[in-house]
Amino acid sequence: MKWRRYNQLSINKRLIMIPFVAIMPMIVLVCYLVWTVSSATAAYAGINKNVERANQYVRDFKERIDYTMYLSVIRNKSINELDIGKTTINGIVTVNPYDYIEELKTVCDELSESATVDINRNQIKRLKNSLKSLKKNVAELEYNIKNNELYDANMKYLDDNIYELTALIQSGIQNYIYIETTNFEEVKEALDKNNERTILLCMITAMVVTALSICLSAQATKSIIVPIRKLCKMTSKVAEGDFTAKTKVNTKDEIAVLAHNFNDMTKEIGHLVDDMQHNHETQRILESKLLQAQINPHFLYNTLDTVVWIAEAKQNDQVVAIVTYLSEFFRTTLSKGQDIITIYDEKRHIESYLKIQQFRYQDVLEYSIDIEEKLYEVKIPKLLLQPLVENALVHGIRNKRGKGHLSVRGYFQENDVIFEVEDDGKGMNKEELEALIHGMDHDSGADRQSGFGVANVNQRIHIYYGEQYGISYESHPGEGTLVRIQVADHVSEVPVIQ
Repeated sequence: MKWRRYNQLSINKRLIMIPFVAIMPMIVLVCYLVWTVSSATAAYAGINKNVERANQYVRDFKERIDYTMYLSVIRNKSINELDIGKTTINGIVTVNPYDYIEELKTVCDELSESATVDINRNQIKRLKNSLKSLKKNVAELEYNIKNNELYDANMKYLDDNIYELTALIQSGIQNYIYIETTNFEEVKEALDKNNERTILLCMITAMVVTALSICLSAQATKSIIVPIRKLCKMTSKVAEGDFTAKTKVNTKDEIAVLAHNFNDMTKEIGHLVDDMQHNHETQRILESKLLQAQINPHFLYNTLDTVVWIAEAKQNDQVVAIVTYLSEFFRTTLSKGQDIITIYDEKRHIESYLKIQQFRYQDVLEYSIDIEEKLYEVKIPKLLLQPLVENALVHGIRNKRGKGHLSVRGYFQENDVIFEVEDDGKGMNKEELEALIHGMDHDSGADRQSGFGVANVNQRIHIYYGEQYGISYESHPGEGTLVRIQVADHVSEVPVIQ
């Protein structure tokens, strides 16, 4: 039941849960380790601080108090009469006993607060009591000196009441240090136990985290990979043409959405394919009629105008010739409703067109047609060359000063047929050539003024032969233009479905 709920989660949530399960216990474990190490470090630091602070007074306190009071006795002077703070010849610094005792009392309060062992707090209390007694005895000895007590009596008082107390205080400080240092071992033992617990906890946590991560990863992988494999299998069936294939996913995640969309898309594609197959013949008929309807009427009008002025000039032979050429031109254009004709028929078509145009441009037009005879029986879509020949004449040679030459060539190249329409007319610069190619690729309609238009021819080549075939241009300003048409050496009556 729990895994079923898990599988109903989105893929994103399932994937987030895996690092969350792995990371959160590790974060808790790291926090515990940091706390353990910090506690041990703090304990060590506290002990070191106490020991270091106490060590400052282990030797100096007794030495300085004893020597200062000794000087007071042998010189028979009070504390204020001595040179306090001076380093004597033996390296001992003299101190004011009262101030030094108060300083040690302050240090004792600090050591009591920071003591890591309770027994040391009691030890500090005893030290402070000893310091009170020492202060009282120092005052008593100073009183005796001021009252001129005997030297021997003062020395005896120094030995019995000063030296003994400073020795007791020194011993108490040393005892405090000893007890604090013995706590190092306790801290170490506690740290060792914590380390053992930590290692055990790390092992348990690692095993639990690994087990949970493996389970969650396996479940997430299963809930993702299995549906994707089903979807891939269905995709292969659709690629083979089975548009009835459907995939089923029992989750509510992103893959389920993808599967539902795939099923809808497959169903829609199936309907579209059925519609395409059903309407294919109608489409071919409409396409053929559309192509034929795109013949430029200006060519017919201009030809008839030419016939009129030739007839008016009483040149009957030329009238017969031009009407004959025009008849041949339209016979090929219509071609009894057929879309596919031989290259020989296409050659006759462009010959008729160029002979008619020579009547109009006899002073500027020369042409040659050189198509290999072994190409004559190869079939191609009709009206493949005429629009390109018309383009070369209208936009190339007609705009050139003087006579121009237009050449049409056709030859085999491996398994392909190559046609070249070349003129030595005006030519095009880089910008004009790019605009023409862009219009040809996007069927902008900019070149509809010449027959079917270059874009129309290029599109029909793609329809019948595929995208790898088509038209290419080479042109240089003032030098002319070369149009190259590449098609296969055979064409099917049924256009290629892209």
